[in-house]
Amino acid sequence: MKPVVLLNLAVAVLASVGDQLPEFQNCLEQCYTFIGLYDISPLSPFKSLWDCEADCNYKCQQIITDKREKTGLNVVQFYGKWPFVRVWGIQEFFSTIFSLGNFYVNYINLSRLIQQYHKNSKLDSQQQRYSVMVAQYIVLIIVSLFGWIFSSIFHLRDNSITETMDYFGASAIIMSNFNAITMRTFKIFKKSNSVVFAWQSIMVIAYIFHCTKLTYKWDYQYNTNVNLVLGLAAMTMWCILALKTRQLYKQNYIMFNNSIQLLPFETKLLTKLNHIGLGQARWVPLLPIFFNLWLLLGISFEFFDWVPWLRLVDAHCLWHFFTIWPTIFWYDWNIWDIEMMKITDKAQRLS
Repeated sequence: MKPVVLLNLAVAVLASVGDQLPEFQNCLEQCYTFIGLYDISPLSPFKSLWDCEADCNYKCQQIITDKREKTGLNVVQFYGKWPFVRVWGIQEFFSTIFSLGNFYVNYINLSRLIQQYHKNSKLDSQQQRYSVMVAQYIVLIIVSLFGWIFSSIFHLRDNSITETMDYFGASAIIMSNFNAITMRTFKIFKKSNSVVFAWQSIMVIAYIFHCTKLTYKWDYQYNTNVNLVLGLAAMTMWCILALKTRQLYKQNYIMFNNSIQLLPFETKLLTKLNHIGLGQARWVPLLPIFFNLWLLLGISFEFFDWVPWLRLVDAHCLWHFFTIWPTIFWYDWNIWDIEMMKITDKAQRLS
């Protein structure tokens, strides 16, 4: 047997140490008996989310974890998950809060992109194609809103249904991001409607296939591999686009720097960037690289899982915290990029 397989088996066994402990099973049995005799319901602001059986499970996890900490034993996982402390009935408080934070930063950008879509759709027939690109970012935002709501619900109360919603929502966000950068990199949005429709049909079919496959046979490794490949491919394309944009910006600095058309969008970005010490125009084209490096740093926490601090803050929760910040700038950069494309394309037509 290969060492990697042995390692995976060891992790799987360790991940379920808590629920196999005799003292945990005894605690559950006593709790179920007590509830059966006295018909006591769990007290929680989210009472409907925690039935008596789930509440017993939670309380026994906390009791066993308290005892292990007092005797100097390691904190262990139950059913492959850490024993988080509930806050106001919320199972993973900070992951829920940060998921809602991600929802908010996407939501506040939606109206701005819709305005840009209407603005570009009123241009001449040739320039109306830019509205197709804006539409990809609108789709990405809407998908992200659903994805982060699903994430919030899952971390609020973990069960098989909310977990499936969370995984499907995350995959939808990753695929939508991959779709947007592919449309931008290969300028598919400038091609005929039939080409755009064909490409997006492929993406929709791929997503349906992905979800259907997981529905019939759930496979965490398969899901991780698909998301990892698409995520890294999208990151690579964003970074390549940033480098090309930087080169174009340097070559035509006078034209872009004196552009009244580009000025309001660049000013908006620079105003935000000034708060993090990047308030110079030369950094603007490279923002996708900074964003993706930041996201890579955030996701690296997932590979170094640890016992949650105070049973509240874990690696996954910090990943959700990291994903909030790039979105504050991301769509402003997308709009700036589209305006820059307009200027470049116009200059090429006139030359």
